[in-house]
Amino acid sequence: MFALLLLPSYLLAEGDYVRIDTIKGFSHLAPKALIVEDEKRILFPDDMLHEELDSVRLIETKAEIPYMDFTSSMYWMKLKVSNPSRKEISYYLELARPLTNVVELYVYLPNGTFEAKYKSGDNLPFEQREYSHRKYIFPLNFPPKSERILIIKTGSDGEIVKLPAKLWEVDAFTQFTSVENFFLGLYYGIFILVIILFSLFGLALGERLYLYFVSYITALALFQFSLDGLAYQYFWPSNPWMGNHAILLFATLSMIGMFLYVRQFLEFKYDFPRYNKIYNLFIFIFGLIFLISMSEGDLYAIGFPLANGMSFIAVLYILLGIYLKARKEKKIEVPILLAFISLTISSILFILCNVDVIHSEFLASNALKFGSGTELIFLAIAMAGRYRRTQLEKIEAQDEAFKRLEEINELKSQQTEKLEHEVKVRTAEIQEKSEQLSTKNKEIINSINYAKRLQDAILPTDTEINSALPEAGIYFKPKDIVSGDFYWLVETEDRVYFAVADCTGHGVPGAMVSVLGNNSLNRCIQEYNLTDAGEILDKLRNLVVETFSSEKIQVSDGMDIALCVWDKGENLQFAGAYNPLYLIRNGELQEIKGDKQPIGFYEKISSFQSHNIKLEKGDSVVLFSDGYADQFGGPKGKKYKYGTFKKLLLELNDLKPEAWQDSIAKEMDEWKGDLEQIDDICVMTVRF
Repeated sequence: MFALLLLPSYLLAEGDYVRIDTIKGFSHLAPKALIVEDEKRILFPDDMLHEELDSVRLIETKAEIPYMDFTSSMYWMKLKVSNPSRKEISYYLELARPLTNVVELYVYLPNGTFEAKYKSGDNLPFEQREYSHRKYIFPLNFPPKSERILIIKTGSDGEIVKLPAKLWEVDAFTQFTSVENFFLGLYYGIFILVIILFSLFGLALGERLYLYFVSYITALALFQFSLDGLAYQYFWPSNPWMGNHAILLFATLSMIGMFLYVRQFLEFKYDFPRYNKIYNLFIFIFGLIFLISMSEGDLYAIGFPLANGMSFIAVLYILLGIYLKARKEKKIEVPILLAFISLTISSILFILCNVDVIHSEFLASNALKFGSGTELIFLAIAMAGRYRRTQLEKIEAQDEAFKRLEEINELKSQQTEKLEHEVKVRTAEIQEKSEQLSTKNKEIINSINYAKRLQDAILPTDTEINSALPEAGIYFKPKDIVSGDFYWLVETEDRVYFAVADCTGHGVPGAMVSVLGNNSLNRCIQEYNLTDAGEILDKLRNLVVETFSSEKIQVSDGMDIALCVWDKGENLQFAGAYNPLYLIRNGELQEIKGDKQPIGFYEKISSFQSHNIKLEKGDSVVLFSDGYADQFGGPKGKKYKYGTFKKLLLELNDLKPEAWQDSIAKEMDEWKGDLEQIDDICVMTVRF
């Protein structure tokens, strides 16, 4: 039945009038209309009625839906219709596309007497429409043996203008709308389901990729919703400005979201830096189009063809990126490839229908829906696969780390016992056992080297640091293979936590304490959800003391630490256990001291104090252990000292992170010379 409704019936002419009593389902009236382009917008309905059209351009077309390209002109249509039957007939007249700004209908009697006037379009609030529908529908009644002249006025502000004039039987229109609403509900229901599902994934994992994906899908859904006229009907029915601008606004936002998402998904930033720069250029261009979409007049009018053309080029460029990624890794992300192939095909069909190369009302209305719906399904499959791989990789990495740590501990215990036994009972075989000891020592060194890899694995990567902090530089130089100093960083949705810690001792003992400190800090944020710097140090101390407490022995090992909590805005909070924070502002260095108590067992414990700092543009903060200032060197073999250290930090403050790291390392190498490094060194600077 639905297919039969889409088959147009042919109109029968009676003189200059079109008979409407023979219409079954619906019929296109535009081929029988007089169509005029009013570029200067100077015509009035009476001009069309009397055909005083010397100063305008007549449009000759036999298309069922005449196409007018991107234009700001006003268009007029004149139709003569008759009802020669002996009964009154009611119809719905459908005019223009849902995006049209001006849609007006004037009804005249054959003698030129004005009978009725109807106004609609996106320039008016939705409630003023004659019929509450996303399209421009006008109920018309034709008395028996009557004739009417219909004058239609339509116009937009730069968008493509098409001139449908479909006369529907009431029952046929009602049935068509019911079927159409069912499929629209199914289409937008898929969007809502995917948005909710992957928003929950993003909140659970705290990964930026899911934020970009949900942002892209949301903007795409709002674009389609606006394109169908539903957004104006349900979201902003009393806001004509938004009704006029929503299409271009959400089209550009969806393209920006798509670029951010694909760039993050395929990791172009690291694998293809040059290609990634072009991505940034596209994002910049669509940002400009977004600004244009909020303007008016001629500037706004150029936004439509510019957005259409750039969107088509952009999708092709994304396909090129997928190809480059597949060629490098010798594998291809099939779901994401299929997603953008379907989007490309539908975009081509949509654009060709828009510019009237393909004459298909069905494709013009639904090509982009089919493409975006298919794209959405494949992207959801790709994201689900990414989520599953991420979880499996985390589980495997944790299992491997625990396994290696157990092997190292077991090996150390076995070797210690064996060496002690050999020294006591085999003093006569010193040479032979010395060779065995050398072999075992190499194994221990290899184990410690592996422990260094494990320790390095818990340190934040440069990518994590650069993503979480504006500009950050780190100078980290352990005294031995593994370090008692460590730096730490965790980013949540609204805060960044970072610290530099100096554990008791160095080498393997210090490294073991550093692992405990790192894990305990993670627990403070992820398990106990602490956000206050002082409270984090209080909890950290409790966890360390609890771990080292025993009925047999009291271990006094612990750490000194400087901890910061940044709200990603102007507020920074600091707390320290012995270690201070240096704040560099306007060429001057301020020292904010920590509490004089360690993280560990201490007789006179008290709560750690939180210091709140209001950041200013260009501020730098420096966290550090005591290794740099305590290093012996120079002409007299003395300590570097904190006064010299502060001067150095002021001199290097304006350097970029990489240059800062090279300079502070060079200074230490020159100062130490041939002397032995006496302690682990860790210095961290962050510029806001």
